[in-house]
Formats: sequence, structure tokens, C-alpha cells
Amino acid sequence: MKTWDVVIIGGGVIGLSLAWRLRHSGVGVLLVEKGEPAREATHAAGGMIAHCDPGNPPELRELIALSARLYPAFVEELRAEAFESPDLRCQGTIAFFAEQEKPLCDGARAIDEAELCELEPLIARRGPAYFLPEYSVDPRKLGSTLEKAARTLGVDFVTGSAVKEVAVLSGRATGVRTAKSYYPAAAVVNCAGAWAAQIQPFGAPSRPVKGQMVCVVPQSHTSKGSSESGPNPPKGGAGKTNPAVDTAGSHGPLIRHVVRTPEVYIIPRSDGRMLLGATVEEAGFDKRIDPDTVQRLYHAAAAVAPEIGHMRIHDAWAGLRPGSPDGLPILGETSLKNYYAATGHYRDGIMLAPATALVMSELITGRKPEPDLEPFSPQRFSN
Repeated sequence: MKTWDVVIIGGGVIGLSLAWRLRHSGVGVLLVEKGEPAREATHAAGGMIAHCDPGNPPELRELIALSARLYPAFVEELRAEAFESPDLRCQGTIAFFAEQEKPLCDGARAIDEAELCELEPLIARRGPAYFLPEYSVDPRKLGSTLEKAARTLGVDFVTGSAVKEVAVLSGRATGVRTAKSYYPAAAVVNCAGAWAAQIQPFGAPSRPVKGQMVCVVPQSHTSKGSSESGPNPPKGGAGKTNPAVDTAGSHGPLIRHVVRTPEVYIIPRSDGRMLLGATVEEAGFDKRIDPDTVQRLYHAAAAVAPEIGHMRIHDAWAGLRPGSPDGLPILGETSLKNYYAATGHYRDGIMLAPATALVMSELITGRKPEPDLEPFSPQRFSN
């Protein structure tokens, strides 16, 4: 029977990034995914690398800053190995914060109405605004690129098969069991996102937090080749160039920067599509789309940039983010020896993927991770 150094449960952006990073360290990895890789929260995400957001928890800021620094090189490595790119865009973000909020990163600056009009002529919203030196990425392209790079490096995959339990012998994890098979390993990592708590023994108390999003396109835009397309669509910057960044497609985005307001955020893609998001709903594992919510997001975005009101709704969807009881990720070894968790990233899975992969790979291979993972330990929930 084949054995592995590490079995990873879950093939979202966190599981894929960790598998990829562990293979770079020479670790034998098997990834077991209940469906298809990167088709749950990763597939539904917006892709903002919002490291300047004043709403980021203080305990997370060091990890967030590390991930933001890693992102360009992370994408470059993936591009070299997979010959694909996840549409990393470095034009930056224009953010409208509440009056008392201030951005948290170097390079952020307040902009007046004249500069706002120069940066984004189509934005009609006025009020205190900031330019933030942030990135965005297409999560669907990131997921497919990570999967291809991981396979190229020799990560083994089992898909369409849910892990039922972690195998335990003499007080330590020894592999995982699905309905049909047993996969032995020296260590197990639970990266199952919103489903992490369903795997026994109970090592990661995550829960689903629903988020609905909308994709709009110009009236003349065709969905051919679009990664944000679905079978049943609803009816109805200022930065230096970066070698990791894709150039705009033939349609090009009407708005170049990510735009964040308290009511809605707008994320442009290089081919002209724009994503509008997103709700935060405690709705269990319900992924149904609410037409009224779709219209509310659409009209909120049109109030920010009226040109969006002349675009058509191309698709809408809902995803299940993995929340945790205290709003922080769950990273580290559980109370069961050789059983780790890397989940609970809530809205920050795409942003924290490079840093999570790095620190968890260091921990699993016996090195001391920086920053310290103690605030995120799964064992903080032991009582």
C-alpha cells in the first residue's frame, strides 16, 4: 500500500497552496477532495488582497502583511510551473472608508476629488477616499493554476471522495478514511474549509458563512472564455507594472481599480468583467441565490459608478466561507499528534493563501514558523 508524508483534506486555495509548497520542500503529498479542486469557496471568492483594510483583525495583521509581500513572487512561481496566470492586477484600490477609519499599510494616501476623477472618471461617488497599494487576483484562475502546478510537481490527487474520518493509532493521526479507501500518511492536515468540523475527530470548529456575488459585463461582451460564467445567468491604477500581472484583454475593464465602499465592492477583471459583492449571511450550507440581493448589489454598484447600470448581469452565485468562533483562522497542530488544521480563513482565504502555505509547511516540516501561530492554534478551542 502506498503511503504519503502528508495527506491534505480539502482542495480549495488553502489546501492546494499548502500541497504545492510542501512539494517544494520535498514532502510526499496526497490531496483528498470531496468534489473537484477549487470549486467551493475559492470558486466563489472575489479575490481582493485587501491588506490595507482597517477592518482586518489586529492579531492577523502580521500574517496579512507577509502574504501581501509574498503574492507577486507566489504568482510568478506558479506561472513558471503551470504556464498559466491568475490575473494578478496591481492597479490598486480606491476605498471609501467611514470617517474614523484609516488604512493600515505603507503607501496608502488620501485622494481629493480631482485625483479621484483622474484615476477613475466613471466613479460618481464623492467623500473621503483613499488610494491603497493593493492587488487583486482571479480566484478561479488561481485555483486552476495551483492545481496544475501541484500536479506538475507530483502531488497526488483523489477527487470526488469525501474524507469520513482521520485514522488514529496510539494517540496519533495515521491517515484518512473515505467511504471506499484508507490513505496512510505520517501527518494529516484538515483544510476542508466550511466542512472542516464534519471530519472526525473534531479538530477544526469552522462553520459556513454565505456570501452572494454578481458578475456584470458590457452589453456587447461575450462569455466565451470567461471564468465567471454559469449555465443559468440571472436575467435582468496607479501602480508600476509588474511582470506577474496580465495585460488587459481586448474589452478591458471600464474601471481599472478595485473600488470598496461600505455598501458594495467592485472588482474589475482584465477581460472587462466586473464582480460586485458581497453579502455576509449565517445561512448554514444554503447556497441559493436571492434575486432581490442580486439587484441590491447591482444598484449599489451603479450608484458608485453609473456606467455599471448600463452593463448586464451575466451571472450570480453564492459561496460558503469558513468562519471560526472568534473570527480568526485555525492554523496549527490539533490536540491529536500529527493532525493539523488550516481553515477558518473566513473572507481572507485568497489573501492569506501564500502565507498560510509557507507557515504551515514550516510547522509540518519541523521548522519554527514566523509569525508565531499561537493565536491561531486549534487547541485554543479545547475547552
